[in-house]
Amino acid sequence: MCTREVQSSIRESVHKLLTDQIDRLGLENQYNSVEHTIRGRNGSEFIFEGLRHNVTKIKSMEGVDIVWVEEADRVSEESWQVLIPTIRKPGSEIWITFNPRLKSDATYQRFVLNAPSEATVKKVSWRDNPFFPNELKMEMEHLKETDYEEYLHVWEGEFKTAISGAIYAKQLKAAREDGRICRVPIETACEVHTAWDLGKNDHSAIWFFQKVGPEYRFIDYVENRLVDLDWYVRELKAKDYLYGTHYLPHDVDHELLGMQNNRRTQLEDSGVKPIEVVPRIRHINEGIEMTRRMFSSCWFDAEKCEQGLEALANYQYSYDEKAATHRAHPLHNWASNGADAFRQVAQGFKTGGWSSLDAGHLSERRKNLVSVNRFGGDTSWRI
Repeated sequence: MCTREVQSSIRESVHKLLTDQIDRLGLENQYNSVEHTIRGRNGSEFIFEGLRHNVTKIKSMEGVDIVWVEEADRVSEESWQVLIPTIRKPGSEIWITFNPRLKSDATYQRFVLNAPSEATVKKVSWRDNPFFPNELKMEMEHLKETDYEEYLHVWEGEFKTAISGAIYAKQLKAAREDGRICRVPIETACEVHTAWDLGKNDHSAIWFFQKVGPEYRFIDYVENRLVDLDWYVRELKAKDYLYGTHYLPHDVDHELLGMQNNRRTQLEDSGVKPIEVVPRIRHINEGIEMTRRMFSSCWFDAEKCEQGLEALANYQYSYDEKAATHRAHPLHNWASNGADAFRQVAQGFKTGGWSSLDAGHLSERRKNLVSVNRFGGDTSWRI
């Protein structure tokens, strides 16, 4: 079985590729290639199916010896959960070919980062092709000169730095080129603020940042789903930062069904305070534009913020298939929560107030009495 995540017609499959290869090898007398299948005289058969829209059909398949999953970077975790138990014939194999797109993709997570013990995993490229034609070499060199990042993805198998319709693609590219995605040290005398997005059935996300002079330094990131608020409270306590203000979206004050107290009250009772509720804006694109303007002042810890950076890279405008164009509003997917939490900084951070104090400002304002609340305790420092 030759498959991919979505296959609307046989033209989108490898049917022609296999038929052409049969001809090149002089095996046309051994195979009968018809519109939807290829049958061999020895009883073998090639079948072609998409995964996403053929769940019932795939579940009922029997006797498949080999599955070839092409463009597997697009295959969802749900599709893998259906396919893998279906291929159960003794000695059967699943062959997976793909060009890595994003580290968070289900295929990369399942078969590269967490490869089964019996799997053979190998990275191959044009260098491994003894028949690599000169025409493709010229095309490769041209792309290398004109779009080096795309060259790294297409020809060297590197991750894409941004996907189609990515909202912060230019800003992330500039941050990488400027060296602002690196190891970011923590200023011990500077408060750590947090910016949140609260999910219900999806992810909740928290960015940890310091304001040092004109710079926003993002030093950490936390994300999880289907856990209670106390899980996030424990995470904050475990990090033992000198906390400043916690910026949360407007819905933190909403009364939710089954809750005795709203989430703001729950957090404050647990010691997460002071909380600043970020006002709701008229349209999300206003907040996106505010965030884009803030980006040039942002630094990111490459290791601790890796998951958050992936969310920003995957935050994209929704796509209209019929009109073949991106719409004016963002797609809501797994990346939305991390991006929405990041947007709270641009929309809510108070510059010029006590919450924006940093180490460089302390000596200039020593005449003012400032109480700095350390999270989870009654201890305070007076300056």
